[in-house]
Amino acid sequence: MGVNMKMASAGLSMLWPQDWAGRFCSAAIFVGICFAARRVHRSIKMKNKRKQWDAVGKDVVLLHQFWRGKYCPNLSPFALKVESFIRLANIEYKVDFDTPFGPKKKCPWMTLNGEDIADSEFMLERLKNQFGVTLDEHLEESKKCNLEAARVLADEHLFWCVITYRYWHDRCKTFLTTQTFPKITVFFFNWFMPRAIKKKATMQGIGVHSQDEVFNICKKDVATLSGILGEDAYFGGEKPCSADCAIFGQLAQLCWNAPGTRYEALIVDAYPNLKHYCYRMKELVFPDWNQLLNPPKNN
Repeated sequence: MGVNMKMASAGLSMLWPQDWAGRFCSAAIFVGICFAARRVHRSIKMKNKRKQWDAVGKDVVLLHQFWRGKYCPNLSPFALKVESFIRLANIEYKVDFDTPFGPKKKCPWMTLNGEDIADSEFMLERLKNQFGVTLDEHLEESKKCNLEAARVLADEHLFWCVITYRYWHDRCKTFLTTQTFPKITVFFFNWFMPRAIKKKATMQGIGVHSQDEVFNICKKDVATLSGILGEDAYFGGEKPCSADCAIFGQLAQLCWNAPGTRYEALIVDAYPNLKHYCYRMKELVFPDWNQLLNPPKNN
């Protein structure tokens, strides 16, 4: 036994350099091989995914987005925005939940006829051009401009209020009750998201304000949208337009993904026309809303 151990030790010594320079080079080569193997594995995996994505068919949109929630079909207002637009435009589509982040590291994104398109606004523009979507043809030019301003308010301002509260101020507590996440995902949200959103919100500017100040900014945004909607059924008037998809996506986060909070009360109590609007959009665009939830609900 002792002889065998000595022989094995001698063999290892021959394979593993005894000087530090040699050891460093061997370790570097080993790490390089590991990285190369990982890249090959990822490349093969991506090729297989690409085959699956291309298999959906010509002119069929493959929408890559986050998984479904308990009360709202998506935790991302932008995913809900794009899916609403696709449905209103009667475009055939399928959903992929396995690869929510696309080429720009953003969610959602879509694959159409082998092309990857990221950012919700670029996606909508591509869909309009590809399929000749006419959701806005009934609007006068001045109305289109006003609604674009409302869309920017929702997507670029209200959005920051919501995620700053959701992930930083509330530290994901309320939000996590609206989702069905694996334990590892819950841990990730609790540990990572408050830090990440605090940093991003501070860089954006809204993060320098107190919690009450952020809420009041949110309240002002919601009041503005309520005033723009007025007594109309939709922001597009008698029927929804492109801007409705974006605004609904943002308001839905307050209406369904902030239960029992003062943020939810902005929609449910303070500005009931927005509450009725959200439910109107839900019934029109997502008649299968309850079946899309996770877990699904009976009507």
